[in-house]
Order: sequence, then structure tokens, then C-alpha cells
Amino acid sequence: MTYPHGSALSAHDVSPPSSDESSGSSVRAPSSPAPGNADSPLLAPTSTSTPSTPVTASGGLGSGSAGNNGIPPPMRSASAGYISSPLNPNFQGGMPRSRPVSARGSAFLNRIASEESAAFHGLTPGQRGSMLLYRLASDDDKEINSQALLAPGNNLSSKRFSIGSESVFSYDSKYPTGAPRGMVPYVYDPELDAEGFDAADDELHRMEEPSFAWSWRGFANIGLLLLLIAALLCLFILYPVLTFLHNNARNLAIDNNIHINASGQLPSLIQLPDLIDSATTDDVKTRTGFDGEDYELVFSDEFNTDGRTFYPGEDPFWEAVDLWYGATEDLEWYAPDNAFTRDGHLVLLMENVPWQGLQYRSAMLQSWNKFCFTSGYIEVAVSFPGPNEETQGYWPGIWTMGNLGRPGYGAATDGLWPYTYDSCDVGTFPNQTYSNGTGPAAALQSTASRDKYNFDLSWLPGQRVSACTCPGEDHPGPSNSKGRGAPEIDVLEAQKNKLGPGAKVSQSAQFAPFSHDYVYSNATQDEWWVYDETITQANTYVGSALQQAVSGLTDIDPQYFNGTGGQFQTYGFEYWANPQNRGEGFITWMSGGKPTIRMGASAVGADPLPDGSGISERLIPEEPMSIILNLAISSSFQTVDTSTMTFPSELHIDYVRIYQRKGQTNVGCDPSDYPTADYISRHENAYTNPNLTSWANAGYSRPKNSQYDGC
Repeated sequence: MTYPHGSALSAHDVSPPSSDESSGSSVRAPSSPAPGNADSPLLAPTSTSTPSTPVTASGGLGSGSAGNNGIPPPMRSASAGYISSPLNPNFQGGMPRSRPVSARGSAFLNRIASEESAAFHGLTPGQRGSMLLYRLASDDDKEINSQALLAPGNNLSSKRFSIGSESVFSYDSKYPTGAPRGMVPYVYDPELDAEGFDAADDELHRMEEPSFAWSWRGFANIGLLLLLIAALLCLFILYPVLTFLHNNARNLAIDNNIHINASGQLPSLIQLPDLIDSATTDDVKTRTGFDGEDYELVFSDEFNTDGRTFYPGEDPFWEAVDLWYGATEDLEWYAPDNAFTRDGHLVLLMENVPWQGLQYRSAMLQSWNKFCFTSGYIEVAVSFPGPNEETQGYWPGIWTMGNLGRPGYGAATDGLWPYTYDSCDVGTFPNQTYSNGTGPAAALQSTASRDKYNFDLSWLPGQRVSACTCPGEDHPGPSNSKGRGAPEIDVLEAQKNKLGPGAKVSQSAQFAPFSHDYVYSNATQDEWWVYDETITQANTYVGSALQQAVSGLTDIDPQYFNGTGGQFQTYGFEYWANPQNRGEGFITWMSGGKPTIRMGASAVGADPLPDGSGISERLIPEEPMSIILNLAISSSFQTVDTSTMTFPSELHIDYVRIYQRKGQTNVGCDPSDYPTADYISRHENAYTNPNLTSWANAGYSRPKNSQYDGC
């Protein structure tokens, strides 16, 4: 209970203890306060002021006497010197009571007063501000003497103390006095704290600066913290750096390698073909190019598995066609039956048997729209058909063509072969002449042409999808201003030497449009170079109204024919095309591992007017190139002398390997910068029907040329 000035109920506010049997009629007068306690807020002052002095409003009691409007006088006894509690049943003040004091109520309050008085009995004179507080009794209290709970010398006059009707201490109870129950009174003096008594947690409340001292425990804590920080730094900084340095060489080795995943694993999945044949040995998977660059293998077929056939849909990379190659007036029909593997190599079989109205049957294998590459090095190992090097009539060919044209399908190649041109000028026009037929003069007459073409420079229909294509017209992309075509580069075409004994391989590239009289620049080594003139010579054939050719002729040793040893000789070419720097392009042909001839991009540069045909530079092919392997017979290539030939006869190919500059892998038939897939799918008729010989026959119209037709 709290009284004026915020003080708790003190021992002097209650009456002294009385006998447990007292009915309240006999009350002992309170003793006078101890000297020196006059400054206590709970003790009466020694002033002689009249008892009738009213208590201020702040004290919570009114003023005046009991006779003043029924308000009792102040609860202060001048003689006793302390304020008596109105809860004291023996209180003698003038406060009216609503009912008489009952014996039970008097005894109840007397018990409370007795307990409180006992608690205050040990207070010394001059001690002030003590308060009586209550707490719940605990099991630990059984260890505390009741004399300690109460003031010393305070012997209870009764062995039983009651609060209300409940027994608190009873010797005749099973709970002895030493084990109190219920509420336990105790004295609290705030001045003890002020006099410097330190509680257990007082250090937490000290405001002065803490002292600093080293200890082994502190060192251990700091050391552990530093160790933890070091461990975190190692885990999140040092370890990743060391891992990167350790794996960097390996990561660089597998970077851009399409055959393995990022962890360096080489998948071998069912029905998923590998670009590199598993039979290809590691020692041939890299090479140093003729240009001094490092090359790595990107495709190979060793043909080691016997019994392979190449009907449409059977092989992931090759397809044997079923058609007559009318563009070169061949004498054979290409049949899928005549392409197969045997004894660890590919066999293209030519038979002297009537087939589809023709006298001969042979085979052509294509990777068209299955496997293509852009820039790189192709190498094949070949054994030629025929009894010896004097045979004349076979036309074995290993060559490449831009995937936008399909070999043997005239409608697909019409207006695309052999264009490799990205300029918008007269070079894109039909016959390379103006629409009014007035020139250029070099296109109207060429002494290098043939009489069968009226000595016209060109009989080509014009570049179908050129850089002059009008906006909105049909075009393969990536934009209508991009010149597209189907250029051709040949690994080899074998033939009888026309100038003497033995055989030659022709290694060439075909271009359109044509320079005047099909000339190419050969004044410098960068333009044209023959590495060994004892075995290789420039070909005197430079073109016709259907193509311009840059080629060389290299000797074939007799041991590489089926009838005189059947050994394999390697042939190939290495080429580089850079759309960002077209002047650095080149083609270098190879025989037996050695370069034979080289042409640079400047060999087929611009041919300006007035003496030239008015065209711009032709390009080292930038189109994705597919691979063609075939064995033909045709009088358009050379005179056919069957007396020097044997039937059946076979062209053997031991392997085909494709390499590209390290880090410059570019395989696939539909690259983003030279797409083909969408265009092919939109013109399916032209690419699936070999009997159609022109784009118009396939049912398609030619796109308008802005310079020739106008838009």
C-alpha cells in the first residue's frame, strides 16, 4: 500500500502486536518514536503545531476536525509521534466506522500487525525509510531460520499465526515453522543500497570507464576470432583463386570445343553421332597449318565400320543421291546401292550396266544440309579407279559447295552456283550485261570464251539473291542487302594428263561473276603461287561462260591407282575467309601433305571498266560448305577411252577429316551470319526434285534486282 510521498507502508503505520485472543477492547498505547527519527517522512515532526492543522490536498486527505462536516482529523497522534494506519482495528482516531469492530476482524488485523511489528523489531535508532515487503515463500526458506526472516529477539508469543482463516505457521501441522508457506514479510531499506552495498549485478550498472587488462582468455577469444576470419577468407577468396589457377589451362583447352562439355567429359550417347570418329587416333587430331596457325580436328569419318550404306535417312552425315547429274552431261546414274564401306574404307562403285536409260551406274555421296564447315582444312586419303595412271575416262571428284545450293538439283543451284559475290552492280545482272544490252564491252565479247557460247563472257542467269535484292523480296538473309551464293572449291578432280603421260589432279576454285576473259591476278606470291613447278603447273583452263576457274594440276604417282598398288594418297585444301577483313582470305591446296598451289583474295579482285567487266571483288567463300564425293564419267570433262578403263571400278576413300583454327570452330549448315535452313524449307520443291532444272520450273519467281529491275 502506498501513502503520500510515494512511501510504502512502514512499521510505524500499523499498531503494535496484540494477543491472539484479544477482542480489540484492550489496546496497548503505541510507543514514542525513537529520537533522531523526526526527519522520516513517516514520523511526526517535533513541531508543536496544533493537531487540527489540515493535511494538504497533495497528501490526499482533507482538512478540519471530525466535527467539521464529518471529516475526521488527521491520522496522526501527537503523543505517539507517528501516523497510525486506519487499518489498525485499535485506531482511536475520529474516523467514523460503518459497523462495529468484529472480534474476528480485530484478530485478523492484529495478526498482520504482529507480523509486521516483528519484522521491524530489529531496526536500529536512526534507521529511516525502511519498508515492509512481502514475497512468496519458497523451498529455500526452510533453510532460513525464522529468526532471520524476522528481527532478532522477536519471539512469537504464539505457535500459530493466522492470516484470515488460513494457518501460516503451525507446530502441530505437517509444515513446521522452519518451512513457511504463503506470503513472507521482510524488511527492505533503500539506504543500504545507497551506503555502498553491491548487488551481484551492480557491475552492469556502473557508469565509470571500465579498466583494461590483458588476460589469457582475452587472447584466446581474439585468436579464435582471427582464426575464424582467416578461415572465411581462405574459403571464399583464396580457395576460388587457387582453383581457377589450377584449372585454367584445362578450361582453356576445352573452351569452344564442341565435342565435350564444360567439365571435359566426352559424351557417347546412343543414336547421337559424334562429329569426330572414335576410330580417329589422337596423333592426327591437331596440326600446324600452312599458314602457321594451330588447327584442331572438328570432324572425321574413318569409314572403318564395314557394311555401312547411305540411303536417305540412314547416316547422320552422308547421303547417297539417286539421280542423273545432267548439268555436266554425265553418262552414269548415281544410285545409293553403289556407295558402301568395305575393308575399312568407303567404296564408290562404277558399273558398266544399263540403268535408268544410261549405260553406267555409279555413286555420289553428299553431306549437304547434314554437315558443313566454314573456313578450315579438309583432308582426304584416296586411291583412284583404273588399271594404271594412263586410264582415261573416269571422273573422280572430291569437292565442296555452298549449302545454299544442292549438287545435282538444277533448280536449287540456278542463279547461285558458283556465285561468291557481295556487291550491287553489273556483276549481279543476267549475262553480266546491262538491261538494254549495251555493255559492258568485255561481257559482250570474250576471246577466252567458246563458240558454243557465242563467245559471250557469261551465260549465267544473274545472281538470284544478291546485294541488290529489293526490300521485301524473297531472300535467305540475314538481310536483303547481303549477296549469297553457292561457291565451289575442289579438293581434286582426277584426269589423264592432256599434255603428256601419266595422270593429274586438278585442284581449283570456281567463281562468279567473271572478270574479262576469266583472268585472275598472278603477279605476286600473295595473289598466286606454285610451290613446286616440277610436279605442279597452273591450269590453262580458266573458265567458260558458266564458270571462272583458278586451278593447278599436280602429278599422280602410279601407286595410287587400284590396278598398280592401290595405295592411298592424301589431298586437301586449307582456306580462310574473314568477312571483317576479306583481303586476308586465301586458299592453299595440298597433295601428299605438302602445299601445291596458293591463291590469295587479291587474285580475284575487282575488274573495273573500261577494259574490265565492271565487277567488284569476288570473295574467298564465306558460305557454309558441304562435302561431295563422287565417281563420274563424262565427255564434258575429258575424252572417254573405255579401252583404258576397267569395269566394275572403284574409288576408295580411306577417311575424310576437317580441321579448323584453334578457337575458330565454325561447323554447321545454318550459321546465323549465313543462314540456309529457313530458305531451304520455304523452297522445298527446288531442293527435293532433281528433275527441275530452273528456279522458275520449281514454281518460284526471281526476286527483283534494284539495279536491273528497279524496286
